[in-house]
Amino acid sequence: MEIFLCIILMLKCGKDEVKSIAVSQKGGHIVYMNYYREVKEEKINPDQALEIGKKFLEEKGYPNMKETYYMMQSGNIVINYAYMQDDVTVYSDLIKLKIALDNGEILGMELAGYLNCHEERNIDKEIISKEKAKENLNKEIEIMSEGLAIIPTEFLTEILCWEFKGKVDDNEFIVYINAKNGEEEDILMIINTPNGTLTT
Repeated sequence: MEIFLCIILMLKCGKDEVKSIAVSQKGGHIVYMNYYREVKEEKINPDQALEIGKKFLEEKGYPNMKETYYMMQSGNIVINYAYMQDDVTVYSDLIKLKIALDNGEILGMELAGYLNCHEERNIDKEIISKEKAKENLNKEIEIMSEGLAIIPTEFLTEILCWEFKGKVDDNEFIVYINAKNGEEEDILMIINTPNGTLTT
């Protein structure tokens, strides 16, 4: 994992418009960019914004990114994209985009997670089956989606897990089961709001 040192610039472009950008000293990568301007009318829906963001990332040299969660606020949408490798979602390699909902302009980027962590992983093939992993799930959970994911830990390591998204009654959860030993690694509650999706 590499930590990028940054040069930070702030520019005042108008009465209510401020731009800030952080560029890595090594390689000149944009690590962070934010541009504030007023959005008066929302003309783009979330699905269109997701595609605009994905196309933007592909054009800028960040392919194989999958949208995970988003939140809308003040005429903008902030979208989290995670890297996909061999149908495995790599949550360590995260990019956030802020997109204006009036014209699809990219107003913000946050790439520190991706730049610090991205590499092609040697993904272990000797793992427990999906069915075996399900044995440790709450028997009441109604599974809505499932797949493999690499999740970061507080110790700056990564764990390959089976990721199960499901619901019990009206509550939605994401459960991560270690793909090597079948132990539960993490469980998140999904909070759906009119403006987007959050996890806690």
